[in-house]
Amino acid sequence: MLFVNTLHAKSSLSELRTQINNSSKSEKAKLYLKLSDHYYYANNNDSALYYAKEALLVSKLNKNDQLMLESYIELYYNYLLTSNSKEVRHSLYNAKKLAYKISDTTQICDILLNLGAFYSENSKFDSAIIHYNESRRLSDLIDYKTNTIQTLIGIGEVYYERGDFENALNNYLEASKYSEAIKDNDIKLSLLIDMGNIYGDDNQIEKAKSYYNQAKELSETINDKETLSTIYNNLATLYQEEKNYTKAQIYFEKSLEIEQSKGYKDGIAITLNNIGENYFLLKDYENAIIFLRESLTTHRHLKLETEIIYNLEVLTQIHLATGNYKQAIKCLNEGITLSKKLKIKGKRSDLLKLLAEYYNKIGNNKKAYSSMLAFNALKDSVRNDAKSTKIAQLQAKFEAVKKEKENEILRVKNQITQDKLEQEKTKSNFLYIFSILALFVIILIVTLFRSKINTHNKMKRVYGLLEDSNSKLKIMNTTKDKFFSIIAHDLRSPFNAILGFSELIKNEVKSGKDLKTIEDYNANINESAKSLFTLLENLLQWANDQRGVLEFTPIQIDLYELIQSNLTIFKLKATDKSIKLFSDIKPNTVAFGDVNMVNTIIRNLISNALKFTNENGEIFLSTISDGNFIYLSVKDTGIGISKNDQDKLFRLDGNFTTMGTKDESGSGLGLILCKEFVKKNGGKIWVESEENKGSKFIFSLKSA
Repeated sequence: MLFVNTLHAKSSLSELRTQINNSSKSEKAKLYLKLSDHYYYANNNDSALYYAKEALLVSKLNKNDQLMLESYIELYYNYLLTSNSKEVRHSLYNAKKLAYKISDTTQICDILLNLGAFYSENSKFDSAIIHYNESRRLSDLIDYKTNTIQTLIGIGEVYYERGDFENALNNYLEASKYSEAIKDNDIKLSLLIDMGNIYGDDNQIEKAKSYYNQAKELSETINDKETLSTIYNNLATLYQEEKNYTKAQIYFEKSLEIEQSKGYKDGIAITLNNIGENYFLLKDYENAIIFLRESLTTHRHLKLETEIIYNLEVLTQIHLATGNYKQAIKCLNEGITLSKKLKIKGKRSDLLKLLAEYYNKIGNNKKAYSSMLAFNALKDSVRNDAKSTKIAQLQAKFEAVKKEKENEILRVKNQITQDKLEQEKTKSNFLYIFSILALFVIILIVTLFRSKINTHNKMKRVYGLLEDSNSKLKIMNTTKDKFFSIIAHDLRSPFNAILGFSELIKNEVKSGKDLKTIEDYNANINESAKSLFTLLENLLQWANDQRGVLEFTPIQIDLYELIQSNLTIFKLKATDKSIKLFSDIKPNTVAFGDVNMVNTIIRNLISNALKFTNENGEIFLSTISDGNFIYLSVKDTGIGISKNDQDKLFRLDGNFTTMGTKDESGSGLGLILCKEFVKKNGGKIWVESEENKGSKFIFSLKSA
């Protein structure tokens, strides 16, 4: 039968090629599309892409919009298999343009749905929501229920990724109501898993189990083993949350069986790690080591270095628990080296703590103490990463103030020059009139006299402005001195790290002479020295550039783009504290202001939110508009601020500072800088907060 089917397939391909050679130009595109479709299902992606491109070329030559649309859709599905994001997006946008041109609403709905999925997959959630909502709107108009359900699921998944479980659940429930009418098992299965995920993340374990078990029964009925593996893993995780490790083990092993039958190496390795960690929790160290080592071997083969670190961490804990200290230090050294290479400071910090535990267990108290110092120094270095940014922000503030004063003086000088030019012009005009009409001599004299009086009065106002400017500059210098006294405190932490590690090197040279330890200490000294150098360099530059220029150039600003760039900058810091950082600001949210100042305001507010938000917290950025102003808010779930302390936030004379949730220090100047820049841009800034209920900082900008 296989032989007959193969002959039939070859015969069909031969017939298609013969038809292409004998067909008219208008028919060739359709035949190319059939060939592309055949090779797509035969998993021959190169041939499928070739014929899809040929179909597009012929349909363009014939100016056939319908066939061009079908060709772009065929290209989209093939590029999707190659994970070529650029071409996937290009194909979808061209298909959308053609679908609108020929008014094919069903195709428009499908394309918008796929664009939403594309943006969601690439973590561009605002764009995903826009396309999903438009697809939903058109689907409702033409009663396209299948597409409506899929858009609701897509929107729910975006809200789930953002941690907004309530909105995610509402969309899933609405999709579930629609799905009852069309009886689609795949959609029903997807909804059951999504709802189980939400209840699991919300710690509603029993509800999560209920949905996962329903999904399990359905996937077994339709023989969807790949989805069944995912469900087993999810159920196992729930049982781990309940510390029912035996039940968790059963489901992990069921998942492993499916992954092995499918031959997915990365899935097998992750499941092996899960089983090994579960054996560790069961204190079955022998089996834990077997599974973890097998997982480690696969991760090494696949070069998944981050997963390797997690394998090594659990193996270290097992070796320490079983007294196999030789293997423990071997795992620790490799894990620390990898975490340095990948710059994963949080995980490196965890491993340094385990290193201190190792030295303590083998009785080397000196090295245990040194490792704890290294652990603490690494924590300090994370805190000090933001120090140089503070100096730069202070410098920017003073340069902004100075530039404002210099602009004011320049305006005064220009006014004087303009007055002089006007006076000369007036004189010339009147002299010309005098030469023509002697009768108007008296009028000329009176006019000139009045002009002189006006000029004199303007000059008095000008000199008054100059005096006022000089007075403000004196106040600025006094303020600067106070800032310097505050900054001096921020220079101590790097010095402490340098002194501490240099003392450790001195002791190591006298006694142990362990070159690797000395190298680690020297690396920490180098890191602290770089931080100190940056601080000093910014401080000296600020002191020497008091006559520098900071332009105030208000332009149209796309707040969406500005926020996205800042979210990228702070992503690593947020990850270190397991904080979810997201925004619902839509593209083309345009304000009017100085982009550098507005960027500094946003950066300070996000930095403060990260500093005062506990691990596993959330920070959410949003905007509203009243037509004249755009109000941008940065809301966190942090420790909050008392009413009494809120009054001190934007005041220089109060010098109000507190430590962050991970002992992050600060100079108290960030919000003062924000207030000055907001004022410069014609807006206002304020805070809404309660203790232990988070904070919300809001500032306004002019609408463009």
